[in-house]
Amino acid sequence: MSKKKVLYYMPDNPLKGKGGNLTRCNQMLSYFQKNSDLLDVHFISSIDWDNESKEEFHLRYPDIQLKIFLFNLPKSNILKYLIKDKIPKQISRAIRRNPLDSSTPYFRNKFKKDIQENNYDIVVISYSTWGNVIENIHGPYFIIDTHDFMALQYKIRYEGHKKINIGKLFGNEMSILKKFNEIWTYSIEEQYIFEQFTNRKITLMPVSFPTVHLNEKRTIKYDVLYVASANPHNVNSFKWFLDKVFPLLENVNIYIVGKICNFIEDSPNIIKLGIVDDLDAIYQNTRICICPMITGTGVKIKVLESLSYGLPIVTTRRGVDGLINKSQNGCMVSDDPLSFANNIKQLLNDQQLYSKTCAEALSYFSQNYHEDKEDKILNDLFIPS
Repeated sequence: MSKKKVLYYMPDNPLKGKGGNLTRCNQMLSYFQKNSDLLDVHFISSIDWDNESKEEFHLRYPDIQLKIFLFNLPKSNILKYLIKDKIPKQISRAIRRNPLDSSTPYFRNKFKKDIQENNYDIVVISYSTWGNVIENIHGPYFIIDTHDFMALQYKIRYEGHKKINIGKLFGNEMSILKKFNEIWTYSIEEQYIFEQFTNRKITLMPVSFPTVHLNEKRTIKYDVLYVASANPHNVNSFKWFLDKVFPLLENVNIYIVGKICNFIEDSPNIIKLGIVDDLDAIYQNTRICICPMITGTGVKIKVLESLSYGLPIVTTRRGVDGLINKSQNGCMVSDDPLSFANNIKQLLNDQQLYSKTCAEALSYFSQNYHEDKEDKILNDLFIPS
């Protein structure tokens, strides 16, 4: 039986950091590697690759072919660069005027050539901002792995700094999504929006992790844990936490993991662990997690990861965006700084409440994000029957 041929594109190097998008990418790559006897997978990526990363990738995913596609043509031949890259790029941007389209003629041509040469059965592209790389290409079954609602992300990021036509942004994103046969989303709210405006197959992907039943008598090294990348939403949200919530907490240590540490000033009771090799060991010795989001869209993968350990999460309304259930899910939710601080204190000091919230976290996660649910969706699509 011949293998299905799959192209999977994620611009970021999945080995560089612990952000939710990279966690998700590694989950997909692990699935492809696990099924390499049935799937011939080519992984294309663009950002932050060096020889060490390439070697690590080949060790971790030995049966997946890695291809690095740079966004721009090298400038070693300046005439070739101008003719094939810079000038077409400027013309394209002047005509399209779509801030949600990160692709360029040069980059689209690289994809078109690769897809035509390899005759893929399925092509999976990450982010709608890169969706136009499949423009005017026919043959494969095309899937867009949205990760996020980019029109809303753009509005949140630039509102007050640029004049924004949200209707046009929304229309541009829907036009990109309509080029695909299937749209993946992780958010129940985005599922509804995409179903109403695209007339495409929408798949609500359950971001699954193995469930971990922690020993109640385990040693607690980290009272309060925050795991985050350095995206602007996380940086601004943690600043809100430091300014509004942290002063209301006495003798509570906050442990921080991830690239966001680079944007946090040294402060008493703020312990920056940076990027860690073994996040599992951190979770195993944590009491509660926080996700103090004040802006952002979509499901927070680090929230789901915490719930898979049965760890309670103190968060805001933005922190439970995308979740199927907004209550009895292991999350204590408040946008008010005083209530947020009190939720932390209660979970640290009230063992009965803590145990109840832990049980709700595991129950909610097992019912909605169990590995079997995701495997069935992926197997029905990728594994030849």
